[in-house]
Amino acid sequence: MNRQEVLDFVQRNPVSHMATLEDGRPRVRAMHTALVDGSGLTFCTGTPKPVCAQLLADPSVELSYWDQESGIQIRIRGEMEQLDDLELKARIVGEIFTFLQPVVEQHGYDVLTLFRLPKGESRVWRSAEAARPVPEIDTF
Repeated sequence: MNRQEVLDFVQRNPVSHMATLEDGRPRVRAMHTALVDGSGLTFCTGTPKPVCAQLLADPSVELSYWDQESGIQIRIRGEMEQLDDLELKARIVGEIFTFLQPVVEQHGYDVLTLFRLPKGESRVWRSAEAARPVPEIDTF
């Protein structure tokens, strides 16, 4: 898949499993991709959460997106970038993650941190081709 096809897949399947490192050990959790556009994949997390500290200490991640209906998994590996964009935080809270509005009203926008994966490497795995060798790595 080319970059646009990967972005379209993530747009349709926005929940990933994100792997980070903590003290040299892997940590995985489900993460909803807040925004998917030409600039990459944008995530929003609580500033006091361990995942925020993990990404600040080591921005290397691998994301796994899965669509059971099609039997397709896309894994994307790259380096997250922290974003300092109050307007983008307001958009995410106001339009996408509206459940965060009471948190922001109580604590302000500094309680949230944004990260973006602008580029990386992707692998597409299809269950229909499970017996074939591991797919090639593409540039995301």
